[in-house]
Amino acid sequence: MKEPRRRGAQFAVLWVALMLFWIACVATRAAHEMLLGTASALLATWFSFYAIRKVPIRFRPSVRNVLEVWRLPGYVAKDLVVVLWVLARDFAGWRAPSLFRSAPWRANSQSPRDVARRTLAVAYATVSPNCVVVGIDREQGQMLFHQLEAAPVSEMTQRLGAGAES
Repeated sequence: MKEPRRRGAQFAVLWVALMLFWIACVATRAAHEMLLGTASALLATWFSFYAIRKVPIRFRPSVRNVLEVWRLPGYVAKDLVVVLWVLARDFAGWRAPSLFRSAPWRANSQSPRDVARRTLAVAYATVSPNCVVVGIDREQGQMLFHQLEAAPVSEMTQRLGAGAES
């Protein structure tokens, strides 16, 4: 009996969140907008629950892994300076080397924890302007990434599973 109630509550919370998002995006409470928003939010909520039942999510991050996000503002600020420096040098005629690099990767299983660590590492590292993670090759145990200016793998990414770059 608790499971249907819990699902109903989750459905309601998601629907309300999507409705609030809709209202924030359209910035009006006109009747036709509210009707369209209600239908869209219900459809999106139903699809979310349907997809989760058909394809179970194998994503179980630990709180420690999620909290690595606290390091991101510092990395972004530092990398903004790096990118501006590369841009200034580019305007002066010195081309950036544009580096494709790799680093060893430890979290290679398909466990929900390792999937979460890989996902968070790609998302967090790619937010920073000097680094774009191309992907993680689980078979070779390598994280592949592109940088404008060579920089060591961040401590945040290392805590999520990367090693020192090769």
